Amino acid sequence: MKTPSIRRLLESLSQISYRTFLIVVSLVATSSFSYAGDLKVMAHDSVSISQLNRSELRQIFTGHRQHWQNGKKITVFVLQDNNELHKQFCRDILQMFPYQLSRLWDQLTYSGQGVTPVRVSSYDALIEALESTEGAIGYGDKDDIVKLRRIEVEEK
Repeated sequence: MKTPSIRRLLESLSQISYRTFLIVVSLVATSSFSYAGDLKVMAHDSVSISQLNRSELRQIFTGHRQHWQNGKKITVFVLQDNNELHKQFCRDILQMFPYQLSRLWDQLTYSGQGVTPVRVSSYDALIEALESTEGAIGYGDKDDIVKLRRIEVEEK
């Protein structure tokens, strides 16, 4: 049988752990939402489009759409599958998991219907590739990149 003082101690410990849990959950939720809000779809300045709906964006990043409306070839640049920014982009913007995207690219390549996006090793390499390749599209999380066109993503 527990004494009243031990019972009070256990109750206060459970209240502390509950409060700690709530604080941790709110911090994690806040940080992931602010990070997702910073993520942007970006394209080379030669791309005249400034807005795409989510379906069009998925067609581009899955390789099903390979040319812009003006006929220029689309070159997709992405970071490696294990990169946190790439995972965030897949989940929050494309609303799919990175492994699903990789499987779609593999199917497209092995069936001979297209090529996989160009995977780059670093964020700086991604930005450099987007800035130097006409018709290029990718993503980033910084606002200070002036040579790239930001593409708004509609929720359709």
